[in-house]
Parts: sequence; structure tokens; C-alpha cells
Amino acid sequence: MKSLRLLVLFFLAVILTACQVDAVVDVTVTEDGSGTVTLTTAFDEDIVEAVPELEENLRTNDLIPAGWVVEGPQRSESGSAVVVSATKEFASPEDLAGVLDEIAGPNTLFSEFEVERSRSFARTTYNVTGQIDPRISLTAFGDEGITGLVGNPLGLSIAELEAAAEGPLEETVSLVFSITLPDTVQANTTDVDGRVARWQLSQRDPLPTDIEISTSIEDRLPRIWAAIALVALALLGTLLVFRVLARFGGRRPDERGEEVVQMRRPDKSQNDVTPATAPRERPPRLELVVLDARGVLYDEANDIGARLVPFVRERGSKASLQEINDAFRAASLGRLATNELWAELGLEADAHELDAAYTEQFRLRAGVLDFIDRLHDRGLRVAVITNNPMAWSSAIRRRFDLDERIDTWVVSGEIGCRKPDAAFFEALRRMTGVEYSDSLLIDDQIDDLDMARSLNMSTAMFVPQAAQLPASSPHPIVHGFDSFFGRS
Repeated sequence: MKSLRLLVLFFLAVILTACQVDAVVDVTVTEDGSGTVTLTTAFDEDIVEAVPELEENLRTNDLIPAGWVVEGPQRSESGSAVVVSATKEFASPEDLAGVLDEIAGPNTLFSEFEVERSRSFARTTYNVTGQIDPRISLTAFGDEGITGLVGNPLGLSIAELEAAAEGPLEETVSLVFSITLPDTVQANTTDVDGRVARWQLSQRDPLPTDIEISTSIEDRLPRIWAAIALVALALLGTLLVFRVLARFGGRRPDERGEEVVQMRRPDKSQNDVTPATAPRERPPRLELVVLDARGVLYDEANDIGARLVPFVRERGSKASLQEINDAFRAASLGRLATNELWAELGLEADAHELDAAYTEQFRLRAGVLDFIDRLHDRGLRVAVITNNPMAWSSAIRRRFDLDERIDTWVVSGEIGCRKPDAAFFEALRRMTGVEYSDSLLIDDQIDDLDMARSLNMSTAMFVPQAAQLPASSPHPIVHGFDSFFGRS
């Protein structure tokens, strides 16, 4: 069916011009497992000039009965390109694969796509897997599938189209595929930005690309109700104690054996009591600067997607992304030693050698050591916080001689809880002996910063120059260590 092969519509105008075009497929999954699939293509000025019929005669009406919402063809804001997009909703996780099949046909470009949504107490986990093979042959669509879709001038045979394109049709198109999940994701790609992961694919890729992405959302409501229940239970216990004391305490029998309440007069009149002077709060003063390890002290924030997944895959691990994420989380909480972590992921090499090879990937962010020295010169203490197994944290510290510069390390694998939990920050306060109001956290994760601010810590969001600025942030932005001291 023509309406179920959207790529044909968006690629034909490019073929005659021998130009390269990027098609963008965006998948968004919401908290209930539903979502949308959007295919977008922008045709540049060269293409529009070569195919003037494109802007007005690209026929997309037959997509509407199939449930697609089409925008365009229309000029971009700059006016230099013609943009066409088609969006379709899917109502449940099971429907995603069918919508993707409509883009290029069943089991051609997209295959084996699944969305798993599982729930446990106070946590919902999302896991999306699938495979993309961009090496599809456009000749499979044949003359009948393409004739007339963009107007009479394009009713040509495949051979004529390839002659006009001066090469195989498969080499004219590349694909950007992205998935957005409800919370910060881990994925088998290095292009991860918060809730979004992207894969860049080309017809020249030698093999299909496996897609793996996951996230977990902590459901606060069950925890809130559990806390309320505990508070209510404590209040009930206190009430029972007072009732017992009221019944048996503060009474004495009179001469007739009857109990009477014994009233006591105060020794002083309430008017004679001098009210205690409330202690005056001192203004906060900066004593401690706290650096997040991954993304601030070190140059890569996405440890699992950028480091751990490729590391174990290169060594033959068949563990799924969710299994890798779960094993790392357990190790970062101190529940697994690193030798147990490697065994869980199916690696049989010596654990010490694997630890050394893995931690060898870490690099200090440029300028950070000078920044720490300058903090010490100003009489400030420095702490580092990290969600990491203790063995890895210790190995990296030894490698860079960081213990000589860092006053306090708070490592999740040592204390048994992870940031942004409030308990993690309480451990920081106790280990440093510095009050929250006298501390500054520099971090690249919004959840950590929000928790720190709720505890009355000062905060700064670390956003390297090369990184994309957040849409909005209640935290001051720091682009580098020099800018912290007001230098460019």
C-alpha cells in the first residue's frame, strides 16, 4: 500500500538531484506506555529547485486514513528548505512495532521492536529493544509504488532514477533514529542527552544496528504513603502511651480509697518567667565545594551507555541493557563486588584485569586539578560524590593521585545509597561536618541539584561549552572551571 511506505514519499525528490538527505525518525514513549512516531525530512534549496513540483504537488492525502497526521510540505522558518513530517500515535507498547512497519514495510527497515514496561514497588522500568537495517533496497518498491506520488515528472523506472542520481538509490539517504523515554536513559549509543538517545545510520553500514535503551522512574507516591503510614503509626503509639500515663499517673488515693487528681501550683507566675532568647542564625558562609565525579570531575557523564555497555560487548557479553543496568546499580550500592558484577555479565577474565581495563577509560576533565588547587588557595575544602562501586572509585583515585587533593569522598558503593537520595547527602554532611547552607554543589544532573537545593545547599549546573544548554534551569550555569572564577 502506498500509505504504508512513507519513506518513498520523502526520498523521491532527492533521487533526481543526486543529493544526500537525512530522514529523522523520532519515537516518544510516555509513562503509560503509549506514544508517537514522527518521520521528518527537510529538502534543501537545491532539491526544491530541481523538483519545483515538490512544494505544492507532494501527495500525502492517502496517509490520513492510515492514522498519520501530515504537516507540510512547508517552508522552514529560514525559508531555505521545504519540510515534511508525518506523525502517528500508538496506544500501547505492543503497537509500536506496527507503526514502525508502516514507514518502510514490515520487517524491512525496522524489525523486532518491543517496549517492555514493568512495575515493582515504587519503581517503573521501561526497556525498548529492536533492530534497524538501513541497507534496504529501494528497488523493492518497484515502478507501481513510486509512479505519480510526486507528480508526472517523477513517473520514471528504477533504472532511469538511478541514472539521474548517478549511483545506486540506496546511497542517497541516511537515517537518524531517536527514542525519548519518561526519564534519564541508558542506551547502547554514545549520543545520549537526558531522556533522549540517538542513533546515526547509513546505507553503508555493514550490519544491522541493535537498539537498546532503558530507564527507571521512582514512583514517589507509594513511598510518600508508606512514610505517612509510618508517621501515623508512631503518632498512634504516642497517643496510647499518653492515655496509659493519664490513667495511671498523677493520681493518689484519698482517705476513702478513692482516687483524686492531684493538682500542682506552679512555683512562679507565668508573668515572672523570662522568655528564652531565640538563638540568632548566622549568615551562611562557603566552606565546602562538592564536585560530582561523572560529568564534572571526569569527562563522561553517561558511564553505562558510553563506557560499560561497549566494554562488556567487546568482550563477548550477551547481557541485555537492563541486565547491565541492574548489575551496575547493585554494584554501585555495594551489593555486588566487581568480580561478581563481571560474572553477572558473563565475563570470565580476571576481575582485577577487567577493573583495571575499565577504569583506564576515565579521563579527568581539562582544568579540574588547577580548579581544585585554586579552591584550596582560597581556604575552601573539596569533596567528590559519585554513584560507583568502591573498587572502581579507589582505582581511579590512585591513578590520578586524587586523594592528595580531595578532602572527602562519598561513594555510593561504600555507604549503601545513591544520589539523589536525601540519605546520600546526609552522609555527605556527616562525613564533612559542614552544614548544607555552607556547601556548594557543582553537578551536571538536574535531579542531584534539585535535591541539594531542597536541603539548602547552593548549586551550580555544569554544562560544558560543547554540550547543549537545558531548556530551563533554576540553577546557575557554569560552562567551565575558569568561568567559576569569572574568567572566560
